[in-house]
Amino acid sequence: MIENLSKAPLLSLTDGILNKNDSSLGMKGLAHVELESDLESKTFIKTLKSKPPLLIQKALYPNPSLPTTAHIYIMSSAGGILQGDNIEIKIVSRKNTDTYITTQAATQIYKAENQGATQHIDVSLEKNSYLEYLPKQIIPHKSARFFQEVNFILDPNSTLLYSETISAGRIAYGEKFDFESLIFRLNAYDTNNKILFSEALNIEPQNQKEKFQVLFGNKNIYSTIYIISQIINLENLDSEIFQLLNTKNLMSYSQLPNNAGIVIRILSDSIDEIDDLTSAIRQLVRKLVPKSTMKIYQ
Repeated sequence: MIENLSKAPLLSLTDGILNKNDSSLGMKGLAHVELESDLESKTFIKTLKSKPPLLIQKALYPNPSLPTTAHIYIMSSAGGILQGDNIEIKIVSRKNTDTYITTQAATQIYKAENQGATQHIDVSLEKNSYLEYLPKQIIPHKSARFFQEVNFILDPNSTLLYSETISAGRIAYGEKFDFESLIFRLNAYDTNNKILFSEALNIEPQNQKEKFQVLFGNKNIYSTIYIISQIINLENLDSEIFQLLNTKNLMSYSQLPNNAGIVIRILSDSIDEIDDLTSAIRQLVRKLVPKSTMKIYQ
């Protein structure tokens, strides 16, 4: 079920995940990244702090057509998130930065025997910053319990492209909706701490597998892509998204509250299909960002 909500108390949301025979298992991993732009508009990592199992690769610049755009990969030495892990990711995009951030591989959520796992993500964008934060898919193992809270703070002249891609399980191993719970919370705020929109997703299959089969449209992967921008013309964006999606049966989109942007939802059995569509959306968004606001997009 997806619903709008105000920011809920963290304790009440994580109680059932963390407090089953709590024995303080797991690691407290973190990755804090502060991004800045130099005099030539090239984005670089100004400050970086990480703690295992998370690692951050130095910024790369692989795209000749976007030479100032920093590509950053968040990696895990554990190969995923284990029971009891508490992961914290913080990204600060200073003004005029242009960044693409993703994970090294799919995030495996391992079986929870005693404790679940949590991940907290805080992202802030300053004036004229552009961020594509597109983690690879989350794959919950049998009996996994996972809670994720995401908070955005966005300057009205910034643009954020963010995705959450969730697999129904380890399909190749015959696991589908065999995890215990996946709980997601997302809140977006402006710089005055006014909430732009909130979303929630609770997936707790237990004896309701058929219900969640319907939610996933009998597909194996559910992806949500958020285009959060108040500087892109929403009518143009709406038209372009419609042209992109009009041949796809299991994709939909709608405008976010407070003219904050657009949200796209995709159901598929193919992660390659989702990746291809995400890539097309990336190109589309860059095309529609007003060139007068950020010279780094040109």
